[in-house]
Amino acid sequence: MKIALICDSLLLQQTLQRYLKCYIVTKEDAELMISDRLIRSNKPVFLIGHTAKADLVIPFTKEHLLDTLHTFYETKLDDEISLNSKEEMKPFIERLNKKHHNKIAKLARKIS
Repeated sequence: MKIALICDSLLLQQTLQRYLKCYIVTKEDAELMISDRLIRSNKPVFLIGHTAKADLVIPFTKEHLLDTLHTFYETKLDDEISLNSKEEMKPFIERLNKKHHNKIAKLARKIS
C-alpha cells in the first residue's frame, strides 16, 4: 500500500506520518491519498475528519486507523479486480483468507 498525505492540520499530518511511515510515498507514486479535506484526485481519497462523510472520524487510535485504511484499500482493490481467470482469483482469495485469519486471531487474543 502506497499512501500520500495531504492534510491542512499539522498535528494530523505528523500523527499520520508517525503511524504510516512505512507506507508514505510521493503523490505521484501513491495508490491512494489521505486527506482531512475534500480533494479532487484520480486516486482514491481516504478522508479523515469530524463529518459524516469522513472514512475515519477523529479521534482515532493507530489500530483503528490501520484497520479502516486496510479495509478501504482492499475495497478499492476489489473494485478494480476482474475475476476472469483462475490466476486472477488466486491472489484475491489469498488476500481475503489472510484478512479474515488476522481478524479471527485478533478476536481470539482478546478472548484469551
